[in-house]
Amino acid sequence: MKAKSHKQFKEGIAEEVKVHPSVVDELISFYYARIRSSLSSIEDYRVYVEGLGTFGLRRSKVEKAIIKNKSYLGNLEKHTYNGYDKTVSIKSKINKLESALVKLDSAIDSRKEFKKNKNGIS
Repeated sequence: MKAKSHKQFKEGIAEEVKVHPSVVDELISFYYARIRSSLSSIEDYRVYVEGLGTFGLRRSKVEKAIIKNKSYLGNLEKHTYNGYDKTVSIKSKINKLESALVKLDSAIDSRKEFKKNKNGIS
């Protein structure tokens, strides 16, 4: 079965809700742009997408990404303008990843605490 593109069914949706197809196209583009930005910004450790499920960060993947970026940061030549620019962007990425790891750890701890209280374990 081949998946349909939103371009193929936007006319049907537009007729059903009685709006112009360009409005439906803009709405779909806006929705998926927000999802992409939410997933790539790493602000939340879990993102729910209707019809697709929940996408979440994995602790091991975040740790590997931090290690990879730190090793890449060590190999850059920071005394050139180009190297300095890359250094700044990588440092900001590392900070985002580390804050996401802290959020993820606190969520895991609160989940464990909830399960412990639910089961009556002291």
